[in-house]
Amino acid sequence: MIRFDRDLLQAFEDQLKPWDPESGRIPAKILGYGEISAVLQIPGMDHLAFKRLPPFESPAQRQAYRAAVEAYCDLLQNKHHVEVVDYRCVELDNRAGEPILYIAQPLLPAQAIGNQFLRSCSDQQFNELLTEILQRLLRIWQANERNGPAELVGLDAQVSNWAYWPASEKHATRLQYFDISTPFIRRHGRETLQPEIFLKSVPSFLVWLVRWAFLQQVLDRYYDLRLVLIDFVANFHKEKLQHRIDAAVAGINAFLQGPAAALKIAPLQRKEIDKYYREDAFIWTIFLNFRRLDRFLKTRLLRQT
Repeated sequence: MIRFDRDLLQAFEDQLKPWDPESGRIPAKILGYGEISAVLQIPGMDHLAFKRLPPFESPAQRQAYRAAVEAYCDLLQNKHHVEVVDYRCVELDNRAGEPILYIAQPLLPAQAIGNQFLRSCSDQQFNELLTEILQRLLRIWQANERNGPAELVGLDAQVSNWAYWPASEKHATRLQYFDISTPFIRRHGRETLQPEIFLKSVPSFLVWLVRWAFLQQVLDRYYDLRLVLIDFVANFHKEKLQHRIDAAVAGINAFLQGPAAALKIAPLQRKEIDKYYREDAFIWTIFLNFRRLDRFLKTRLLRQT
């Protein structure tokens, strides 16, 4: 059970500048950035990580999003046997009366986060973690083969979304997934998540472009296992783990030709991994630069009023 101080969280929300959460009377620490929002550590609740979603248009929209998150976690954990880190959804209103949703999770040890684990693990431990992740992906996509199009589940499988504890004398191997704020569920071709939620964090002058050029493409790739695997390995560039790429490709291709052979997925090639990363990094660099510009303009304008 996630324990938190609701009054403190409301006080934090009341003084929050979303474009600058580290300022204010209760300065948060930014733990990371996602596609939709930042992950925050709030003083007085240091044992938790909070993801604050952008304001919703109505309580009903917030409730629909929350229901999608809860359904996604239930599917992952109970149907596909992918252990999900404990979480709690917290509903608040901001100063303007807009519906806000926080997702609270335990603050995990840094060394257990997948990308951090890979920085110091042995080659054998790397192969063990890769195998554990691939086994879980296989369960999801085997179910997708059986259940689609009535129900498809997607996943952003990049290594930084997993927490891993290798087996020891005290405990068995444990792998947990914690990036639950984007619930990838499609039923008969329709997202249960309202895709427009992705656009909440997009600078206003780019919304039309992202909706037209990128949104559907970004969503689609998390339902395509081959693209999920390419994205998984390509992120090793971002994490400065390039020395692991060839071993990852070899391990994944052995998996595709062995346990996952029935899915008939073409093997990965190093050159397409590198090309994918260059293109993805270029798009995200432009997007993040525009988001910084948008934040700067809002800060300057608000300071002038």
